[in-house]
Amino acid sequence: MKARLAFIAGAGIGYVLGARAGRGQYEKIKTQAANIWNDPKVQNGIKTAEETIKEQAPVVAEKAKEAAVAGTEKAKEAAAAGTEKAKEKAEEVKDARAEAKAEKQAEKAEAKAEKEAEKADKKAQKLVDEAPADVVSDPATDMNDEGPAPTK
Repeated sequence: MKARLAFIAGAGIGYVLGARAGRGQYEKIKTQAANIWNDPKVQNGIKTAEETIKEQAPVVAEKAKEAAVAGTEKAKEAAAAGTEKAKEKAEEVKDARAEAKAEKQAEKAEAKAEKEAEKADKKAQKLVDEAPADVVSDPATDMNDEGPAPTK
């Protein structure tokens, strides 16, 4: 019904705007439109539509309110889930950074230990090189049987 009324109104307006018949034809169309508007059937349809709107407005408003509340709840849930995921990711990043820092410190400690070991090896080699030749002995040989160290 709405579509038909809208079509008739649009056709009438288009005809009035596009007609070259002049003022007389305009008045004739205007009178016919007024007669249609004042027709008891049209007025009864308008009255029925108004009553339906008045009856359904509270129902529609309640449904809209319920939909808004449900949408708000869903948005809150989604925000909470997003916040939780962000916290988890932040914790993962924090753990990864701590792990990387620990690895870096371990690498530094390992490098320092290697340097210290090299120093100790050099020091031990220096002591061996500076030791007198006759200090070298074989623990399996009796002390009385040992003599001077062999010369090279």
